[in-house]
Amino acid sequence: MPPRRAGMPGRVAAMIIGLQALGCVVLAVAFPLAAARDAGLSTASHLMFSVFTGLFAAGLGLAARGLWRGLSWPRTASVVWLLVLLPVAWAMVQSGWRNLGSLILGSAVVAIVAVAAESRGAT
Repeated sequence: MPPRRAGMPGRVAAMIIGLQALGCVVLAVAFPLAAARDAGLSTASHLMFSVFTGLFAAGLGLAARGLWRGLSWPRTASVVWLLVLLPVAWAMVQSGWRNLGSLILGSAVVAIVAVAAESRGAT
């Protein structure tokens, strides 16, 4: 039996997770560049963070693709990722990065609601 196509909530969640994956790609590229500019951390630290963030980007990309296709496996992984983002975003808001923190916080809440709505529609 072929997988069902994702409804609108699943596609919204997929787009948000996909954009977060792109954000991770940007960070993965930016950290080695920062190391080249003689930043505070060692070059090895920057490279390892870049690899780690690249792995997150790949995982989020796969989850976004699965959500877009209406698969059920990426729902749990996506919600876990989004729940981890909530305190990170809140800390950003409190530390003075209000715009970016609010954007991450809002997108995480919208995506959690979208994944929940998609899972209700899948039954």
